Parts: sequence; C-alpha cells; structure tokens
Amino acid sequence: MHKSKLIELLSSLDNREFRSLQQLVTSPYFNRNPEVMRLLDWLSSMRPDFSGLERNAAMSAVFPGEPADDARLNHTMSFLLKLAEEWIALEQYEKDPYVPKQWMLRGLNERGLDKHYEFHLERARRAMAAERRPGSHHYYQKFALEIYEAERFVQRSPRQFNENVQTATDNLDTFYLIEKLRRTCYMYASQAVVATPYQLQLVEEICRFVGNHLTDLPSPAIEAYYRIFQLLSKPQADADFDALKRLLGESSERFSLEDQADIYQYAINFCNIQIMHGRETYEEEAFQLYLTTLESGILLVSGKLSPWHFKNMINLALRLHRFEWAETFIASNTRLLAQEFQQDALHFNLALVYYTTGRLDEAMNHLQMVEFTDVHYSITPKAMLCQIFYQKDQYDALDSALHAFETYLRRNKLLAENTRAGYLNFTSALKKLLRTPVSKWPQLRTELGQIRILPAREWLMKMME
Repeated sequence: MHKSKLIELLSSLDNREFRSLQQLVTSPYFNRNPEVMRLLDWLSSMRPDFSGLERNAAMSAVFPGEPADDARLNHTMSFLLKLAEEWIALEQYEKDPYVPKQWMLRGLNERGLDKHYEFHLERARRAMAAERRPGSHHYYQKFALEIYEAERFVQRSPRQFNENVQTATDNLDTFYLIEKLRRTCYMYASQAVVATPYQLQLVEEICRFVGNHLTDLPSPAIEAYYRIFQLLSKPQADADFDALKRLLGESSERFSLEDQADIYQYAINFCNIQIMHGRETYEEEAFQLYLTTLESGILLVSGKLSPWHFKNMINLALRLHRFEWAETFIASNTRLLAQEFQQDALHFNLALVYYTTGRLDEAMNHLQMVEFTDVHYSITPKAMLCQIFYQKDQYDALDSALHAFETYLRRNKLLAENTRAGYLNFTSALKKLLRTPVSKWPQLRTELGQIRILPAREWLMKMME
C-alpha cells in the first residue's frame, strides 16, 4: 500500500486539504459508497506518515466482519483515488477567478435565464476591467468570455455587426503575443545554458509586427518580452536594456507578478552576460536590479530565494567592493534559501568573501565543505580552488585541480557550450600563465584580453601586475 498512487497523493495533503477531501468523500453528491468512506477514515488514522499501513488491517476496517478480499480492496482504493483526483481538479477550478463564472454563464444561457445571464456577464466584465495586474491568462479569459457572448449574439442577431467578435479577437491576439514571446524567450535562453532541441517558429514575423507597433501595444508585457528577446538574440542590445528598465520603472504595477519576476530575471541575466564579456558598468546595473527585487520579494518563490541568485548577489557586491554588505547579507538572508541549500550556500559564499578579502586559508576551509549537486553552481568553487592554489604557490595541487576541472567540463553533458568553452578558456589561460615568463606577460595580457568569454578575467590580469 505504501507505494500506491493513492497513498502518494494523500501524503501530499496538509490538514486543511485532507479535511476538505473528507467532506467531498462523505458528500452524497460525489460518493454514496460507505466502503470508500471507511477506507478514508482508516487512512486518516495513519496520517501523517502512513507508517502503520497493512492490507489485512485495511480490509478489516473497510469490510468489517467479512472475509479478506484483496481485489475488492484494490477496487475501493481505485475509487477513492478517483475521488481524490476529482477533489484536486475542483480545488484548481475554484482558484481561478474567471473559469467558474464562465461555466455558470453557459449554464444560465442554456436554460434561457437571460436576466441572470446579463447580470453575471456584467459583473464578470467589471471584475476583469478592475484587475490591476493583468497577465496573459487574463486576456485569454476575456477572449473566452467575449467569444461566447459573440456566439450568443449571432444566434439572436445574425445580420448585425458583432462587436464581441472584435473584442474577443483583440484579447486573443494579446494573449498569443505575450505567451508566444514569453515561450520564445524561454526556449532561446535555454539553448544558451543547456543543449536543447527547440524549434523556434514565426519569431521574425512576430518581432517585426511588435517592433512596428511599440507605441500602441495593449499590454506592456508584449514590449517587455520583445525587448528581452532582443537582449537574448542581438550582440549589442544596450538600447533594448534601457527600454526594458524604463518599462519596469513606468509600468511595474501593470505587470502580473509572474511576468514581473520573469522580466527582472531576464534583465539580471543580460547584465551577467555583459559582465562576463568584460563590460563592468553592468555590475552596478545588476546589483541595483537585485536590490529592487530583494526589497519587494519579486524573485522569491514560495518565500524562498534560489541559491543561484543568492550567490550572484554576493558576487556582485564583492566586485563592487561592498564587502560589509556581503557579509551582512549572508548572515541575514541564508534563511531565505530552501533548507537543503542553506549549509552549502553559507560555506560557499563565506568562502567567496574570505577569498576576495585575502583570507585564503579560511576560504579553502569553507570550499572543502561545499557539495553542490547543481552543475552550474558547482563550477565556481572548482575555479576558485584553482585560483587559491595558484596564489598559495601550491603548484602540484593546482596541476591536479586543473586536470580534474577540465575532465569535469568536457564530460558533463548538461553544460551549455558557452559555459563549457568559457571555463575551458579559464583553465587554458591559467596554464599559460604558469608557463609564461614574466617578461612575456604583456603579450599574454593582450592575448587574454581578446578572448570573448573568459571567467575570472580580472583575476588573471591582476596576477600579471
């Protein structure tokens, strides 16, 4: 029983949810089978870990005074699972502010209850008009509402101008443009991180259309995702970044919370790429974006901050010589990380602070306690260890670390080619630094300065001062 889908589903419910499911199962509208009710009652006594489950005990509770029947218990469990899945569907249905109203309107219309229909249609329209942060879902639901009203209008006045068709189509266009550009940005960005076989369709046509209508777009999210795609696809997109910042400043309260988080994350990612290419002015840009998101909680997911963002904030603060801010941030905000990341993030980021401020032994001690499983988060500690070994003149350890790092980079298939190539450039540059005499450092500085993607470029240059 422990491995059944029913127990897996029930284990995911909190106390409120379990009580709600019990109400559904005991309602004659949904269930009239007393065996299913008894099964849920018995399972309730086994919560929260269901450690006492035993099939014979279950059959005694569900079929009291009757012989054991394994097939009958399986059937009862299947019926309860179906009810639990229906409960999940109802929970999701009721969370949507629009879908229940639309099905009610259909039911009222089918019954010819015109007064009821008109009253609730107007209420639904007013509620939609009052929404402060409309996302793409809002426009899709407006489309669904108006297209149904358009079909109803045709049945009553087939030869008259149908304004609802235009309204429905306009909202469908808005929904499509937001979602198409959002998904396109996601696919394009994914290709730069992990090798993905996405096929991008109609992108040029949509970008051409949006670019020609920037002054009269119905939602700022369309322009935002259009600008983001320019950031992702153009070699130089400073003007688009400035336009995106303007949008975030002028229209921040018009974005849905989901869109707002996406947009800030893409803007920060763009800054990170520019920094990797040696454009230091974007360090302050990224840091200020992070401060805004930290103050508002925009990037928190279920109250938690990703370890990647946590690390990036610390890294930016150190690059900008805000050392005290970095230490205070680590002490105050490690709690924002999910429990399983807290210790690793604490040790890694303290190592980063100690390394940057010259406390190499303390940095190494903390790095040796880091065991990140995320491939992209684990790369920086490996590179940092190489840097520490170089600075401490521990060349045998450095040789071993470089060899292990290069093997890791070449064998790990989850790394995007840009990431792999960048860190292989780093290991190659460090090897050249080791074997190049001081007299030839000026030529090496020039050579390294011409490499397009080179992590730790500043550090390498500093080692040749």
